[in-house]
Amino acid sequence: MTNLDDATDELYGVLPAEFVARRAAIVKRAKAVGDRDLAREVTALRRPTQGAWAINQWTRREPDGVSAVLDLGAEMVNAQRTSSADRLRELSARRQELVAESSAQVAAVAAELGSTLSANAIREVTQSLRAAVADSAVAEDLRRGRLVAAVEYSGFGPAGVFVVPDPQPFGDISGETTATPDGSGTTDDAGPPSGSQPSTDAEIAAARASLADAETAEQAARHAVEERDRELASARERAQVLSGEINELRAELARRETELRFAQRQAEVAASEQASAAEALARAHEGLEAARTRLDAVERP
Repeated sequence: MTNLDDATDELYGVLPAEFVARRAAIVKRAKAVGDRDLAREVTALRRPTQGAWAINQWTRREPDGVSAVLDLGAEMVNAQRTSSADRLRELSARRQELVAESSAQVAAVAAELGSTLSANAIREVTQSLRAAVADSAVAEDLRRGRLVAAVEYSGFGPAGVFVVPDPQPFGDISGETTATPDGSGTTDDAGPPSGSQPSTDAEIAAARASLADAETAEQAARHAVEERDRELASARERAQVLSGEINELRAELARRETELRFAQRQAEVAASEQASAAEALARAHEGLEAARTRLDAVERP
């Protein structure tokens, strides 16, 4: 172990139950070679939650799945920058599908490693994958398999990306521009003197840009609501399935408990019979010894 990157990769690749012991071992090795800075940095590394650990393992085993998440994030950045509402709607639907598919893959990888994800862990996985699509910093942690806890992005689309409307030609807001003999240009529509026109055009352009942003935000909010509605329906369906499974397990438990009580009673009876048989054996042994003694006495001259 020579640097923090190696140590981090090793730690976030082990089972959560092994994290503390492995971290202590790495710190001990670092101190043994006199690298106290590395020892201090490794000591500061946090053990990942169950959901974060599962995503880290998925990252190591399914690089194509991770690439799909990262590529989708890049596509959404581009769609937002170009104000492509149709493309955003298409990508939003794809995001819903991809996050669901990837979450299932993460749970499957965890199961292969002997860990069944809890409902909270699955929720963490879904939130973190959605955040990785929207936030480049989270995406980088995902790519490197170094998530520590659940990450949730509350906005829509990549953080720090703003919609930029297509530029409008100056002076072409309300009418067609025509040239004047002095080259200054006028519009076909009657209006304020040319000296006040630049200010009016700028205000209109700003208002149009604000409207475009508001329309995009409204569409994004609508899609977010639709997405949450689908997630709610899916969660309710899953809850119903789990409820049925729990009822079946409870019935099976009741049957097993009945069988256990019956087996325990059989064991008690068998133990009593065994004790009686042991006593009978002891008495038979005593009778045998007495008979041998009498025979010896009779056979002596």
